[in-house]
Amino acid sequence: MKIIQKFSEDDKKELEHLLSLQYCMPYVPLGNRKLAHKVIYILTPVLYILSVFLFVVQQYAMFTVELTGGILSTVWIIWYHRVGKKFEEKVHKMVYEDFGRQTEAFVDESGIIFNDKSIDYAEISNVIFYDKFMFAIVTGNRFLVIKVNQAEKEYIQTILDKNKHIRQELQTKPFNLYLYFKGK
Repeated sequence: MKIIQKFSEDDKKELEHLLSLQYCMPYVPLGNRKLAHKVIYILTPVLYILSVFLFVVQQYAMFTVELTGGILSTVWIIWYHRVGKKFEEKVHKMVYEDFGRQTEAFVDESGIIFNDKSIDYAEISNVIFYDKFMFAIVTGNRFLVIKVNQAEKEYIQTILDKNKHIRQELQTKPFNLYLYFKGK
């Protein structure tokens, strides 16, 4: 079966959300990520200054709290600039460049051909169906994303049922693929 994929802007946003670290944040303080980051950048030096003041006036318990808050903020800033920001940029680039053009996937009994790469079913360990996406987890911590409609999904499921080693999951709630990989 030939599957022609055309990702809309909403599809790309949803896919980026599923693949990014943003989903790891249970909530966004102040309702806006950029504003929350600015507040952390501004409050971190204020916490250090306040902790010095509290040390001078001999309020050691509050000094410890303020200093701990400053250190945690500093650690978060360093982590975000070394790892988090680069990961989010990489995911954004992948979603908007790789999925920005129309692609074709061929699915049959022998395997999946996607972007001129053949993937045998023996290489696939898990398949996750979520909304209009199919995530195939391939050996080597790689994954394949295919946008499918209901008929294509049913056809793929009949083929996957014949391959008993492939675990199929149906996700009804948004999930983070990064955390899914980490948990396996």
